[in-house]
Amino acid sequence: AALRAILLSAPIPGGRGDGYCDDAGLDDYLEEELLEQQEEEESGRQHQQQFDENNAEEDPGDINELLIDGVPPNAYLLWEALPRHADTLRTLRYRRDLRLCGQTDHIEGTDLESPTVPEVYQPRVALNAFQNWQETIRVTAFPAGVSGSIGGGGQQGGGVLSALFKRFPPLPQILSILLGVVPPAIATNASLAWSEGLLMELLYARPDIMPEDIATRAQVAMSKEGGGGGGSLQDIILSIMNGSAGQVVQTMFSLCGGSSGAALPATMTSLLCNLLVDAGCISPQNDSSTKLNIQTELLLLAAESILSSFSVQEQSDVGVRTTVRFLLPHAPPKRAPRTAANTDSITEVDIIYEPRIAAMIAEALSHRLPTTDAEARDLLQLCEGPIQLGSVIIADACESLAFSRASHYSSNGNLTHEAHWLLRGMEVQSCWLPSDRQRTLGFASRRHFDSLCERSAHGLISMLSIAAVTNFSKNGMTEKQEKDISTVLRAAEDVLEGVLQDDVMATTLKGHVEANLLKYAVDIALSDAQGDTVQVATDIVHCLEERCSSEDSGGVVSTLADPKVYTDLLDIAFAILVKEDETWKGGPMEFATCAFTIHGMHILMARLTQLLSWEGVICSSHESSPSPVSKRLSAAREEYFNAMRVAFCKGLMHAFVSNKQPTATNASKKKESIEVSLEEEMELMLSPCI
Repeated sequence: AALRAILLSAPIPGGRGDGYCDDAGLDDYLEEELLEQQEEEESGRQHQQQFDENNAEEDPGDINELLIDGVPPNAYLLWEALPRHADTLRTLRYRRDLRLCGQTDHIEGTDLESPTVPEVYQPRVALNAFQNWQETIRVTAFPAGVSGSIGGGGQQGGGVLSALFKRFPPLPQILSILLGVVPPAIATNASLAWSEGLLMELLYARPDIMPEDIATRAQVAMSKEGGGGGGSLQDIILSIMNGSAGQVVQTMFSLCGGSSGAALPATMTSLLCNLLVDAGCISPQNDSSTKLNIQTELLLLAAESILSSFSVQEQSDVGVRTTVRFLLPHAPPKRAPRTAANTDSITEVDIIYEPRIAAMIAEALSHRLPTTDAEARDLLQLCEGPIQLGSVIIADACESLAFSRASHYSSNGNLTHEAHWLLRGMEVQSCWLPSDRQRTLGFASRRHFDSLCERSAHGLISMLSIAAVTNFSKNGMTEKQEKDISTVLRAAEDVLEGVLQDDVMATTLKGHVEANLLKYAVDIALSDAQGDTVQVATDIVHCLEERCSSEDSGGVVSTLADPKVYTDLLDIAFAILVKEDETWKGGPMEFATCAFTIHGMHILMARLTQLLSWEGVICSSHESSPSPVSKRLSAAREEYFNAMRVAFCKGLMHAFVSNKQPTATNASKKKESIEVSLEEEMELMLSPCI
């Protein structure tokens, strides 16, 4: 019992080694917040029994039990910088363990703050408790003196531990060390390392030594080892202990594997350098004249080591993600106000960051083809912060990640997912970057998205045109043609579904030409299947009418539809007008109907005139003979265009008679109708075309 009391009451720096004395941990502040939160929750429950008896922890006992007079059980905390704060944390841990084992009744006897513990470190108070403890050891184990007891094998002195000394002969030497006296047999032992001798001196002979004096005592301990000669490693250790923090990085790099290319030592060397730089112990640059930054160089070396190490193990996905997470804290650009030296800058703030680190992240991402959507999504989320701060090079790399997933789905024929990932790449460039660095809908993703929408729309319009022309024949469409139309329509709907499901890009794509063309093409197909010719006519006019583009395009006048599908859209309109004319069959004019308005017929005639001029068969209104560049169409083609012109003229006549502004029957496709008088429509039609 006496030996147990001596060992458990030891007031030395570091404490008794249990779970209540690790107060120097880096994460203590996190544990303290959690413990305080638990304490508040438990106090609100009025100490109800809230534990599982099957999983109850072991009873921690009474850690406040006084074992030696004059040495409180928490005396080891007196060596801490903030003893009272450390004692509070110790008590919180103890109260938590009491709750876990069901001993809630014992909590009442523990105070969170002890008034006997000083607020800050006081050397005299700590040393007084330490000397009381050593005096207790001396009186208990060596009443006749330490030297006599050790020399007599523990048989002299008559202490209470005499029986233990006989059973365990090394025990007197151990207790002598606790008194700060190293026995000659141990001090002269060749196997005793200098670090062991230094540790015994610091803990049991000089616990109150100042930190700046430890290097001197270490040098003395080293000189006693090996006849006073010191090796190169010992010199390095002394240099580090004397405050040469740069020597730490150099040693880690040269002797501990930092330059070997292995991931772990290279990473540890880089992280240690970062800590020393953040603490102000070393400067990342030797002098202002050199551009070499040791912190950046070590970060890049560690990143390359991580990539290569995981690549060899065929875990490239883990390597890329680890590298990105490792470099990201040093990659975000910082926004700084402009100084007098750069007042000519375009933006109001300057971007300050290490471009080589951002380039390394971009390189790692660009060389990676994600195998799953989850991997690509995770990498994009990791890089969102630096991109929002203005890192354009990382944004380009993230767009390539999204484009790689879109290419994967393109090869599999999954158009919905292809459109989704192309939109993700466009989102990175047009939404994540700051407004002064945004690229309108991106680069590669935008080009392929435009092409995807345009191909889908053109394919659907072409098939609808074929169906419209085929309806003129008596045989109608074949089963193969119907199947082809269904396939093309399904593909266009898949692309449109991927666009409409994207809430983030919906606003950005409001004026997008290709996406709107695809929407109208699908509307034409669905309305045609439902027999809603009015909606079909409205959508055709939207595709063919000229409109002024945005200011970014310089005010260019264009149509939604590409000129190469003018013929297909006119074929569909021709089929509608022919069918209406057959339904009318020369009846009374007041019963004539037309799916197109006068404005719509004006658009159809303007596009037909434009198309025929491209064919070289239109004469100028001021010439009496055809233009020399005119070319002769085939008889069937010429007959077809003549029939189309006649149908458009009849349609215009019917539009004059009906003089209506039809609206779509589908509620989701309704638009604001504008009342236009007959005179206004006539003026619009007869005005010169742009």
